[in-house]
Amino acid sequence: MNIENGSRVQLEIAGVFDGIAGLQGNKVSFLPNRTTARPESVKGGMLGGKPVLLTTTKEGEGPYYVARFEVIE
Repeated sequence: MNIENGSRVQLEIAGVFDGIAGLQGNKVSFLPNRTTARPESVKGGMLGGKPVLLTTTKEGEGPYYVARFEVIE
């Protein structure tokens, strides 16, 4: 069986996260490492050096968040 776990990418979300996040399809998963903004309140960031629009939600009971993204061109 082949399980696709995605890849890693640089993610920057002002006040929420700056580092390497998990990427699969049009979703990115991260554990917030900044505390000046609520993850759900931020609507944009940089993903792999490109500006993106974000829709962020909490992932289950754990500390992780998942953001659906759309690249701004």
